[in-house]
Amino acid sequence: MDLKKHDIYLYGMITHTTALLLRGKFPHADTYCEVKEKHHFPGGETGGAATILASLGCKVKMDGNHTGCNTDSVLREFYNNIGVDVSRLYCDPNYNGTDEIIIIDKETRTTFGKFASYFEDYHQRKIKRWNTPVEEDIKGAKAAGIDPFFDEDSILAARYCRDNNIPFVTIDENFNHEVCKLASIIVVSSDWIRTFLPDFYSDDGKIKLIKKYTKNTSALVIFTGGGGTIVYGRNNKIMTMNAHKVDTVSTLGAGDTFKAGCIYGLTQGWEDEEIIKFSTACAAVACTKFPLPYNPPTLEETTQLIKSQKVLV
Repeated sequence: MDLKKHDIYLYGMITHTTALLLRGKFPHADTYCEVKEKHHFPGGETGGAATILASLGCKVKMDGNHTGCNTDSVLREFYNNIGVDVSRLYCDPNYNGTDEIIIIDKETRTTFGKFASYFEDYHQRKIKRWNTPVEEDIKGAKAAGIDPFFDEDSILAARYCRDNNIPFVTIDENFNHEVCKLASIIVVSSDWIRTFLPDFYSDDGKIKLIKKYTKNTSALVIFTGGGGTIVYGRNNKIMTMNAHKVDTVSTLGAGDTFKAGCIYGLTQGWEDEEIIKFSTACAAVACTKFPLPYNPPTLEETTQLIKSQKVLV
């Protein structure tokens, strides 16, 4: 594969993940629970999406946060093996790297990390541990994924997409953020709404909230439902769609997979409903797998699920 040519540009968070799959439900404090499986693999909103898009047959170039002395070699080896271009990533020799521990049962996943201190290093101590996007990387791509977390640099990446007519997907941010205003698709998770906009964390609340988004942006706006009802809309037209029913092994990576499905849909020039149907099916397939990065959904699996199950709209 010629890594100088890519269909998709991704900019955002790439982490090293340690995942523990529990035998039973997540335990109460001061009790015991058996670990069924333990794995180490690349993750993060952008790192996860890159893995899925590579599995769908896309050529991906990825940029974002710095790697560190404990994470760089593992991340590069993994992505080089699946054909993702990580040549822009910078390894900070004085930094251990961005990592997380995620504990999973069939219904929940709980993340332990140092992301608050990561961003505090920037806002309080002016220690910046991510790259500035390069416009040449964005030019010529069919579509992009831009995480909104890196302040002015995320905005810069979004502006580069606008200037070069590259449609892009963003995630989990308020509708008045510039990245959302420039995006083609905004995907907002239920977890993000529950954490940052709890007053809207109900069925009626989500309808009210998505109306605010669609009133303030021309993007397709999607509220994922964590396996439940998906709410989506554009230009004040609000619709719902039910998720596929599958035998869930782990929900870890489902959101990243949904994001990847939307980006893939942009590269195909699909209409809104087709993008959502594909992304929903791709995320459902992801929920049947663990560890997901070593067995990501394929295009064949996703299209087969779409054919075999009718999604209720």
